[in-house]
Amino acid sequence: MDRSDWPKIVAAMKAGNYYDRVMAGGAELDRVKDYLRAFAGERSPAGGDSAQNPTYPCFPGLGHRPFHDPAASPAVAMLEEAWEKIREEAQALEEAAELDYTIASRPFRDPLRPWTWFRRGAPARAWTIYPFYYMGVDVEAVTRRCPRTLAIINALPDLCVDYPWGDAVFSVQGPGSWLPAHCSIDNLRLRCHLGIRIPGGTGIRVGRETRQWSDGKCLLFEDSFEHEVWNRSRERRTVLIVDFWHPDLTDIEKRVLTAGFRKSEVRQIFMRHRINATNSPQTYLPHLEASLAAQDNAPSVREFW
Repeated sequence: MDRSDWPKIVAAMKAGNYYDRVMAGGAELDRVKDYLRAFAGERSPAGGDSAQNPTYPCFPGLGHRPFHDPAASPAVAMLEEAWEKIREEAQALEEAAELDYTIASRPFRDPLRPWTWFRRGAPARAWTIYPFYYMGVDVEAVTRRCPRTLAIINALPDLCVDYPWGDAVFSVQGPGSWLPAHCSIDNLRLRCHLGIRIPGGTGIRVGRETRQWSDGKCLLFEDSFEHEVWNRSRERRTVLIVDFWHPDLTDIEKRVLTAGFRKSEVRQIFMRHRINATNSPQTYLPHLEASLAAQDNAPSVREFW
């Protein structure tokens, strides 16, 4: 993704009267107004930390740090309590139900292991995901392979999956692979990783801090900070990724942001960019495209368009 979509997003929001409705709103929408002005090039999009550089402008007034305390989140406790049920379904998945993002991965080269020095490309299936919610759409409705995990996800507080950049997916990283340092799309979310199958030699760096996963335990971090992940082992590493709203956002801000980016005219701008980064979108693409227009009729969208 890049910033070339910003003018298109603003144009779609103005054409649908969303932009003007937000700007005419009260003081409770002042931060959203500033956010949209940054999309329109009327203010700086920068955040407060040099390691935090999302593709979209930084939403103003939020407190940020690379990692958050998992113990402070009720949702984390619910995920960790349900870990064994989630693991059972993850282990039974078929590869046909995955989206393959290997194109974004790189081979891991270890200075202490000479046979890794000359790897030319990422190994096959270096990074794949099994999605529950993807671009604001329930795609488990297509595959129907993990009903218990989906029910657990749907019960979590502060869940951020109606907003199109919020995800709920199983993420599998293949052996000997590395996902290079990058920042996410926005600074609106906290990303939770629940360890499902964690071999040794795996880890994640967010900002200037490095952590390791553990089976049945969660890491909670902000992926708007530069981050990278690696798997130096000879086994696959599996985590459940679930996105939550940033705790400093108000309820009305969450509603307005969801409506703005959920509208089909806006979502179409970036949805195909993302799914075209995979080499296996056919399972989900027809369902995604059919869902966009249908979701325009939801009261939560129509309230602001």
